[in-house]
Amino acid sequence: MKFDLSAWPEVGLRQVRSAFRAVPLKAYPELAGYSRAEIHEGLAGQGGLFLASDMARLLTLKAGVRVLDLGCGEGTTSIFLARHFGARVFAVDEDLPDSLPLRASRAGVGGLVTPVRADARKLPFPPGSFDAVFSMNAFFYFGTDDLYPPYLLRFLKDRGELVIGSPCYREEIGADAPEEFLLEFPACLAVHSPDWWRRHFAKTGEVEVLHAELHPRGAEFWEDRVRFLLEDRPPEGMKPGMRNMVRAIIRMLNRDEDGFVSHFMLHARKGKPIKLQPNHG
Repeated sequence: MKFDLSAWPEVGLRQVRSAFRAVPLKAYPELAGYSRAEIHEGLAGQGGLFLASDMARLLTLKAGVRVLDLGCGEGTTSIFLARHFGARVFAVDEDLPDSLPLRASRAGVGGLVTPVRADARKLPFPPGSFDAVFSMNAFFYFGTDDLYPPYLLRFLKDRGELVIGSPCYREEIGADAPEEFLLEFPACLAVHSPDWWRRHFAKTGEVEVLHAELHPRGAEFWEDRVRFLLEDRPPEGMKPGMRNMVRAIIRMLNRDEDGFVSHFMLHARKGKPIKLQPNHG
């Protein structure tokens, strides 16, 4: 069902709920006891802790493993990984809030979450520091350069794992892409298809890509986020930037009838580097 933008911003929750799906809480037993606000608040982008849960399921997480949460925003995913798996999480973001240590302490994981305010391209860690890298709704902002995957992989131990979850296009967009799909332009130009991301990491010769697919709830995550934002606060109570973003997402969903705009997950394991022979031809 399409959303009637002619009524924007004077919309009712009945219309919102009839137009967009909500991710069912029962599909995520690890989030039992969480409110929908706790699943979404403090997280940029779509998917909330639903997407974080699915990403974590791909990793081999247990107490004591060292995880780099890269581009963690406010650190909500870092607290989640420490709380549910006992992981020692290094929460890295260049705009990390000062409130993270207190929030981690209140969640009972103050000793497991280490805040690190740093640029993703200038990580202050020695090689082989981590068992896993986790990056949700952030990697496309800094990781599309061909040289970035080899740089990042140096911080993983041998056989260490990496998981990325992010918005994506089902296929690569071209110059004729509908204007509605170019959300957050020009950042959207760094949003790619799962196949693109598979090649991006595989060509390093240093990893085995185990999974690079559209998320089965990829389109649903967009709808669920709109529902939450409008249920949490009516448009007239939003800041102009947020109100405009919600309207832009609705326009995109109205135009996208077959799930071209979605989300993906990539899971890779670091292996022995392939020694490429120089071409002197």
